[in-house]
Amino acid sequence: MVRLNYAHKLALTMTALIILAATTIGYPMVYRQFAMMEEQFEITGRTLVQQVATSSIKMVFSEDQLSLGNLITSIEAQNNVVSVIVINRDFEVSKTIGTDIDLNVLKQEKFFKEADVFTDANNVSWFSSPINFKGVAGGVAWVGLNKTPLIHNQRVVVTSAFLTVALLVCAIIWLAIRLSATLSKPINDIILAAKAIDSGNFSYRIRNSHRGEFAELKEAFNNMAENLEQKLTVERNFSRFVSSPVASHYMKREDSEITLQGERVEASIIFVDLVNYTGFSEQHSSEIVADVLNFYFSEFSDACHQFHGNVDKFIGDCAMLVFGCPHPDALHQQHALECAIHIRDRVAQLNQIRQQADQPWLDIRIGLAGGTVLAGLLGSSERLNYSVIGEAANLAARLCDKAPRGGILTERNFFNSIKHRNAISSHETQRIHVKGFSHKIDTLVVDELFMTANTGEDNA
Repeated sequence: MVRLNYAHKLALTMTALIILAATTIGYPMVYRQFAMMEEQFEITGRTLVQQVATSSIKMVFSEDQLSLGNLITSIEAQNNVVSVIVINRDFEVSKTIGTDIDLNVLKQEKFFKEADVFTDANNVSWFSSPINFKGVAGGVAWVGLNKTPLIHNQRVVVTSAFLTVALLVCAIIWLAIRLSATLSKPINDIILAAKAIDSGNFSYRIRNSHRGEFAELKEAFNNMAENLEQKLTVERNFSRFVSSPVASHYMKREDSEITLQGERVEASIIFVDLVNYTGFSEQHSSEIVADVLNFYFSEFSDACHQFHGNVDKFIGDCAMLVFGCPHPDALHQQHALECAIHIRDRVAQLNQIRQQADQPWLDIRIGLAGGTVLAGLLGSSERLNYSVIGEAANLAARLCDKAPRGGILTERNFFNSIKHRNAISSHETQRIHVKGFSHKIDTLVVDELFMTANTGEDNA
């Protein structure tokens, strides 16, 4: 594929603008000139045939062939006249000069009543005019004009217009190329520098000297590259112990604002567990187990980010996903439920594909809960980890252990907090004892989420 440089693009742009302007302005002018030429040609034809019809009235009615012949001879001498024909009322040709047209065409009754015009295959336009005297039809006069000169003149007009536009386009292209010659070098330097930054080489700097606005652009670009290099270094170091959303959250803060003290927030937590992972890992090599874990964890992570969540951690064969922090989210409950359903349906679809391809696969189960948790950096001055702790996180983990294979298990309070905004299809399970909780938990298995307003009634 041919790649155009700046000079060529500038030339093509200016050429396109010139062609557009020439078309917009020139076409109406050429069309108007064509119309004027056609109109003048038709006026000439109608004037000549009217002259023949008027002058031949007495001659036709008195059958004065001599005078009629002199009249026809004088008309024939006019420019572009190729034929003059006079037909009397008995459809007899009184006089004809230089004609090769089928006279039967000219003898039609309608031509004796009203004037007409048509053009034959030889580019001869035939103009007719009835010969009448006091309402009595005496015949019809015909004058044939050669239209070839008109067509030739029209072609000359079009050719001249095209040549003018072509010369103008050539001049513009030459001017654009000359103009861009002084601009291409600094632009090429910017392109090379941008490609270097795009490839990850943030240490690249523009070294060539430039003047004017390009000098300012060079300085701004080098400053940007330096800032990007510093930011990348910080992010790489920071991402060793926190995820990208958490890193971006804390990078916006001053050093004095980053402490080990957490903050209480409203959040929703998802635990996704791979079913029968222990048995699977015993039957496959470490490489296959690692590939399968990375495959499923990548899907969990993508879904979490799609629904504005944060991957808190991966614990063995389980993923912990948090919604509502570090960035506040008023719809964290809905986003968490949507994410859980998406993961469930997506994994079911992928597992079907992997089974058909004879690839290893694992089922999942999902626990979902929400409430007030403590979110912040946990650890020591040498190693920090952003996480959430609290009853909601513990409950989500316990519900994940109790969830059915391929299902989403949540608790009644979480369900009630979101069902007023959306219609949720679910079915209840039993009240169960959960480790770490003194009271039984009302649980529900989520089937579907319908993004419409609800009356508040459960669809179970």
